[in-house]
Amino acid sequence: MTRAVDLLDTGLIALPDAVAGVDELIRPSGERVLAVRAAGGWCLEVLPDRGLDLGAAWWAGTPVAWRSPNPVDPGPGADWESRFLGGLLATCGPDNIGEPRDGHGQHGTHHLSHAYDVRWWRERTAHALVVHVTGKIAHSSLGGPRIVVDRHVTLATDDAWVQVDDVVTNVGERAAGVPLLYHVNLGAPLLAPGSTLVVDAGTTCTREPLPAGRLPLVMPSPGVALDPVVAEHRDLTANHGQAQAVLTGTGTGAGVEVVVQWTAQTLPRLCTWAWPAAGAWVLGVEPTNAPLFGAERDQPWAGAPVLEPGQQWRTGVLIGVRPQTEV
Repeated sequence: MTRAVDLLDTGLIALPDAVAGVDELIRPSGERVLAVRAAGGWCLEVLPDRGLDLGAAWWAGTPVAWRSPNPVDPGPGADWESRFLGGLLATCGPDNIGEPRDGHGQHGTHHLSHAYDVRWWRERTAHALVVHVTGKIAHSSLGGPRIVVDRHVTLATDDAWVQVDDVVTNVGERAAGVPLLYHVNLGAPLLAPGSTLVVDAGTTCTREPLPAGRLPLVMPSPGVALDPVVAEHRDLTANHGQAQAVLTGTGTGAGVEVVVQWTAQTLPRLCTWAWPAAGAWVLGVEPTNAPLFGAERDQPWAGAPVLEPGQQWRTGVLIGVRPQTEV
């Protein structure tokens, strides 16, 4: 197959924007959207007003990201679940993950924070045009913790991966517990009844007892009022420092599987959220650095690792699609 860069080099197309571009849009609600498209790769939304998280996403014309049944965001004052519209990635933290605690709302502030210093550009390499989107997300208060996330999103033509890299820095004067959870949301049509998430973990526990006939990592057929299953997977196997979860048994006859990879050192846990209710049918794949539930949340900082003044972490996730036959 002819690569996008070959079309440029042979003069079959004149402008890079024909194969790799970004449209800067404003929704009727006023929310900024960067609609990124890469020939032979991903088309997706990067959301500056949601912490540079990822919204709707298509690979090879097939939707990958789950979309919430909430039609619109009701705005500030509503709770996190009422404002959650889904999308390929919703970042939780850096002040809380999970249920509200100690004055912090559910899943923290990142996904509902505006990024600043946002910019994008194209880079020509030997094999592709790479689209870069960068920006900063501040989580600060006068006299309190001050955490800044520098985010870098990259995707390329003729490439089945999108990468989100974060540098998380404590720019304040005091230590702070910094929980992070990368809420990757997979939905139909690639998520199908019987799809299985393959995770190499030593231990698995669920937040509530498993409903009859359910497994934490296998999606049943959708049904009315089915409860979600939330699980945590520990002692993850890492390959060259990367842990991963692979969605197999995908639908539409696509013959592909969805892969989520992350840095095991900074995100040593994986949580999953399987909710098979009709109309809200989703599998969340959630690498994290802190406990989402259980007795560990009674520890200082709800069990989150502590970032000292001036200290920073490099972390993030890689999401891709590959042929089903690969192992």
